[in-house]
Amino acid sequence: MTRNRAVFFTLSLVLVLPIATATYLAAASAKKDASEDSLFKYLSVFTEVLGLVRQSYVDHTDLDELMAASLDGATDALDPFSLYVPARSVESYEAVRQVGSRRSGLWLLKQDGVVFAAAVQAGSPAAEAGVKQGDVIGKVDGEATRLMPLWRVQQTLAGAVGNKVELDLLRFGDRIEVTLELAEFASPAPRLREEDGQAVLRISNFDEATVSAVKVALRRAAKEGRSGLLIDLRGVAGGDCVVAYEVAGLFTRGELGKLVHRDKAIETFTAKAKPLWNGRLVILTDRGSVGPAEILAAILRDKLSAELVGRRTFGYAGRMGEEDLASGGRLIFTDAFFTGPDGEPLREGLAPDLRVDDHSRSLAETDAEIDDLILERGLGLLAGEEEIEPAKKAA
Repeated sequence: MTRNRAVFFTLSLVLVLPIATATYLAAASAKKDASEDSLFKYLSVFTEVLGLVRQSYVDHTDLDELMAASLDGATDALDPFSLYVPARSVESYEAVRQVGSRRSGLWLLKQDGVVFAAAVQAGSPAAEAGVKQGDVIGKVDGEATRLMPLWRVQQTLAGAVGNKVELDLLRFGDRIEVTLELAEFASPAPRLREEDGQAVLRISNFDEATVSAVKVALRRAAKEGRSGLLIDLRGVAGGDCVVAYEVAGLFTRGELGKLVHRDKAIETFTAKAKPLWNGRLVILTDRGSVGPAEILAAILRDKLSAELVGRRTFGYAGRMGEEDLASGGRLIFTDAFFTGPDGEPLREGLAPDLRVDDHSRSLAETDAEIDDLILERGLGLLAGEEEIEPAKKAA
């Protein structure tokens, strides 16, 4: 076997083995004949397709680029959070991860080849530029994102302060061009405010300062004699999932959830201190409520019968792992999921008790912004002016 063929076979195996393994496990769970999902069958198909592309495609193709694109496609098929970074970019991508969304306020994901805005922080450069949650990012600085790896899009948005990034957006069929100027942006600390006579706690992120800030807010609400509290978790996509359990421990005690890997618990989260809150809870959610926000919402609903108002959450509270490949590239993937008190991994969106979206609003509310309606309905529910049908609440 020549050296080139050995390298080709090794790279092919790296790509196909995870896919074939997942297929085998799925077949085993369904009690199918394992011979139907042979590793060699998939390796043969992959080898044949790669060979045909290299020999017959209209333009000359580079093996390294083909393999990188294949790995990028494989991670895209896993979930919107997994990705592959080629060897030449691993070091620079570490700096990108450190910056995160701190200079844009824009949290992007890629699913089925489509890059979209999962969340946009209020008051951030992205928000000021006019980017909205759910926008599809068609181009970045004139380059189409269809074949652009997510890590490269993230790299552009983590550039130097003052850099201007041209974004071509698609929103409900309309093409919109915006210019985003990168700037240092810090998520606002949790704060308590009064809205229409009700106490509203806005949590924008889950970091090391969040727990102490929420403590202050809850003590203030208790001192003011509040019997109900509205917690706004809309558009909260970043932060530390472990912090979400610590915040939940300010509201309730006992077992709050676990971190599970292939049905095995590798960490359990428990709260023992006396809760700081003893009243009704209403929580605002939307598609931008991801990870820590979903953990907190799930715990408070399961343990304290908190009512969710708004849109279904994104449906992902996972821990990211990584592996360095023999090629020097790095694979970043989900290696475990967090759960709520019921022990079920949080990998599906939480359905609101009171749904507020384009399908649920009345004709009189056609011109109203959905975000405004969600807040209005949440406040109304907390004040006793809105009701949830018993059948829907039970479901």
